[in-house]
Amino acid sequence: MKWLAYILSLIWRLWFFILFSLLFFLLISPLFFFTIICKNKKAICLITIIWSKATLYGSFIFPSIVWEEKLDPNENYIFCPNHVSTLDIPFILAVIPNFLQFIGKSEIANIPLFGYFYRKNSVIVDRNNLRHSYNAFLNSAKILKLGLSMCIFPEGGIPSPEVLLRKFKNGPFKLALEQNIKIVPITIFDNKKLFPQ
Repeated sequence: MKWLAYILSLIWRLWFFILFSLLFFLLISPLFFFTIICKNKKAICLITIIWSKATLYGSFIFPSIVWEEKLDPNENYIFCPNHVSTLDIPFILAVIPNFLQFIGKSEIANIPLFGYFYRKNSVIVDRNNLRHSYNAFLNSAKILKLGLSMCIFPEGGIPSPEVLLRKFKNGPFKLALEQNIKIVPITIFDNKKLFPQ
């Protein structure tokens, strides 16, 4: 019976990837327009929200959210979720009412075509380079000053399966203090089970 669950999981993951890719190619014209021709970070945020929601709902994932506090959609924050799955990024984009950008690892920028838009519309960090990490910190401050929120995974990446929560890096907390911006902690508790790394 385990093999059947594995095959169904594989089919579902394949569908998720196909849908994600199809939507990317459908949205590539507006992504190109608002990234290169008429630079508009808020329009890019709106496109990524639509893309994320369509990917999740089209993959039969319907997020259930418990809010401890209501967020002001006109205020910017630093969102700090735990990182458990590849699913975390579209999930956050689909449920957070604020326009935001991510700090993301530099390796993703090497993916053909997708990596180009990722590089232009995220704050890229090479976690093995201290100077690069500091530049990411400065670039995040610029994004916050533009009126957008930042999403920073304080663990710095997806931990190995046996680790529930890795030690936090201090970047998002230092940024929040320097910019006088509220931190919103986010707990994602079942993405690891739903879509393991």
